[in-house]
Amino acid sequence: MFALAYLARLGRPKPNPWTLGGWGFAALSALTAPAAVRAQPTPAGTRITSVARVSYETGTGLTFTIASDPLAHMVIVAQIAGVDVDPPRASVADPGATVIFAHTIKNIGNGPDNYSVSARSQAGWPVRVFLDVNGNGVVDPADLPALQPVPLVAGASASILVTADIPAQASLRGKTDSIHVVSVSLLDSRVSDTAIDQLQVRSAGIAVALIKSVDRSTATVGEILTYTVTYSASGTGTGSNFRLLDAIPLGTTYVPGTLRWNGTPLTDVGGDDVGLFDAIRNQVVVVLSTIAGGERGAISFQVRVER
Repeated sequence: MFALAYLARLGRPKPNPWTLGGWGFAALSALTAPAAVRAQPTPAGTRITSVARVSYETGTGLTFTIASDPLAHMVIVAQIAGVDVDPPRASVADPGATVIFAHTIKNIGNGPDNYSVSARSQAGWPVRVFLDVNGNGVVDPADLPALQPVPLVAGASASILVTADIPAQASLRGKTDSIHVVSVSLLDSRVSDTAIDQLQVRSAGIAVALIKSVDRSTATVGEILTYTVTYSASGTGTGSNFRLLDAIPLGTTYVPGTLRWNGTPLTDVGGDDVGLFDAIRNQVVVVLSTIAGGERGAISFQVRVER
């Protein structure tokens, strides 16, 4: 991605060698040629001259050679502005992460220029631009924010870093954002280039919801309460190492042998089924190796109100 523009030609009025049908000839050539073979334009201030010669012999046997005046039709190459921002990048990250996109801005005009650099998140997430002084792709203490225009001679490049902060919101999983990185020539503000970075928030692929209930709202000392925890998974993915922990409420005591999974009795000892009662931490534990989207289940246990 790049941009070029013709500004002005110095010298006597001549057919403009830089334009073709309203388009900059250099810009048109650059647009149609691969970036790898795109040549730097003729430097600004270059004097283009040519000399016409004629020779002839007279009837007296003399030979004459006459040359045209090169200054009479000299053309001075004017400065054109050009900028290239590359490459467009893509990244995948989690909510709360800061993503770094590394780019270069290059002066593809034919003279020295200064370039402003900015970035904008389509989703409105915080973004910042830094000059990557050592070009290592990491924001170091020496990498200052790119608040001032970047000066570049013709053909020179500068490394920049664009950071994007993904808000720490689980609801953003699966969302995408586009970061538009724009550089504008100060020589000609009509000349700019944009690289578009794609940011994908990693999707969990599965989400689990829990609902806990108890079989009564009041109880007296010594009575039994039955707690039920219902879980449901949604999404197209699969989760692993599913662990459900439920602490025994204060003022109650776990009733041994009452742990159930989908109505099936579980022992209170770990290792022989998916459940156990952890007496040290005073909690029931159910562990499933995997859980897939669409699965539902219920864990229940009983406690006795302490005397």
